Amino acid sequence: MRLHHAHTVFDCNNQLGEGCSWSASDQSLWWTDIEAKSVFRWDDKRRVAAVRQLPNRAAFVFPRARGGFVLGFPKSIVITDPTFTDFSQVAEIEPHLAQTRVNDAAIDPYGGIVLGTYNERSREPVGSVYRLAPDGEVVTLFGGVAAANGLAFSPDGRIMYFTDTTDGTIRRFDLAPQFASLTEIGPLAGANVAPGSPDGAIVDIEGGYWSARLRGGCVVRIDRNGHLTDRVDMPSMAPTCVALGGEDLRTLFITSRRIRQPPGELLRFPESGNLFRVEVDQAGRLPFDCRV
Repeated sequence: MRLHHAHTVFDCNNQLGEGCSWSASDQSLWWTDIEAKSVFRWDDKRRVAAVRQLPNRAAFVFPRARGGFVLGFPKSIVITDPTFTDFSQVAEIEPHLAQTRVNDAAIDPYGGIVLGTYNERSREPVGSVYRLAPDGEVVTLFGGVAAANGLAFSPDGRIMYFTDTTDGTIRRFDLAPQFASLTEIGPLAGANVAPGSPDGAIVDIEGGYWSARLRGGCVVRIDRNGHLTDRVDMPSMAPTCVALGGEDLRTLFITSRRIRQPPGELLRFPESGNLFRVEVDQAGRLPFDCRV
């Protein structure tokens, strides 16, 4: 197994960094700090960052193919202009469940967004995973979810990955063309494949699944056969989300959090909440276009 060590690229001190995505058009990484109600941009060429405040907590941010961005607010999916000043709701999510909010998401091969929810009050699996189609239609894919995470797609768009952080199993689904059907085909890996619990994830061009291990202090790569091939050790016990970017798509960016840490954890790992990076051997793929 290859071992790597991530280092801070931007000292952003996020309370809950999440939802990172790479934008190839401007060589930038976008992500959110959910609890600070803010969105961040890291310009990888100029090595500078920018931050904007939002009117609500956002779990993810995706650049849109038509310009502007899509944001995952707690109970809605909204689109906004490039300056994050005008917001328009395109879908409402679980208005009947006061305890849940939108959490992890991924752009699917057909331009939609697959997203899942998170129960903020307990581990009761009352949430679900949905697909927001480019035309605005919302379809429930499956329920029984407590903390949706790890959503990602294989390079050929035929497999969807998902994990519930409270369970830890990394699940796989066969995806029919044009999202006609979704069929579970068995797990990629169990909860004990690596330390900690699975959080955000990304799949590289070779089909390797990079999983941020919350409370495990690392990110691991799992190949298509369920074997560990790489481990990235972190100066934080709380990595939350990952994205592959950079000019050659071989830079692994990692967000992290400061909240909900055990006593003394921040003294041991003061870099928690920062944006980290590490160069890896496997390249990512260009993100699917978001046509929502």
